[in-house]
Amino acid sequence: MSGKVIRTNRIFKADGKTVIVALDHGQFQGPIEGITDIQTTLKNVKEGQADAVILNPGVIQDNAYILGGNLAVLCRITGASTNYSPSFDYHRLISSVKYAISLGADGVVVMGFIGGPGENQSLEILGRVAEECSIFGVPLIAEMLPQSPDHFTDPKFISLGVRVAYELGADIVKVYYTGKDSFSQVIKSAKIPIVIAGGPKGTDSLEIAKEAIELGAKGVAFGRNVFQAEDQTDYVRKLVEVVHN
Repeated sequence: MSGKVIRTNRIFKADGKTVIVALDHGQFQGPIEGITDIQTTLKNVKEGQADAVILNPGVIQDNAYILGGNLAVLCRITGASTNYSPSFDYHRLISSVKYAISLGADGVVVMGFIGGPGENQSLEILGRVAEECSIFGVPLIAEMLPQSPDHFTDPKFISLGVRVAYELGADIVKVYYTGKDSFSQVIKSAKIPIVIAGGPKGTDSLEIAKEAIELGAKGVAFGRNVFQAEDQTDYVRKLVEVVHN
């Protein structure tokens, strides 16, 4: 469908890669450092020439005047869980694909959990959203996360998550980087673009990005490492250099 192709080409540049900045943390973590003033952060990220941002619906609606141009907008449409929730993997639909389109989104982001009580419902949501995305011509980014922190970078869990996302109709997958010795196997799990999450703040995320790109990742989707950097704009520029060059 032409809609998916056109919107996907806004997310990925001519080299087939992308620098996505995740700024959706406020829905589950509140006004944490780096996104308290979300307007300034958005302007800094755009100035650094990121390719796309992940935002929640309300933030898109309130900051439309900043968005657009060469910055693709990815709307997270699952959530309904905060850091205070006893069920970390309790994610439900908080919006629809149709509403995301009305906000100007180029793609939607859905969480999928692996290996926990929330797995079945999150994967059902993923499949149903994939159907809607196919109808409306919108790329679906599936963020696949093992429920247990012990398995966040476990290649067996990550590979399973990538394949499940592909089988259910996702167009792009966001996962944690599993390491130099195993990430090639993750890449082989499915023939859809894989972008890596940034991991804990303080890790050498630029080096991780470089390694992952060399092993076949199609980009990054970093959050805290960007918006909690001393100079947000400069950090984005460095990521762009690593990913696109």
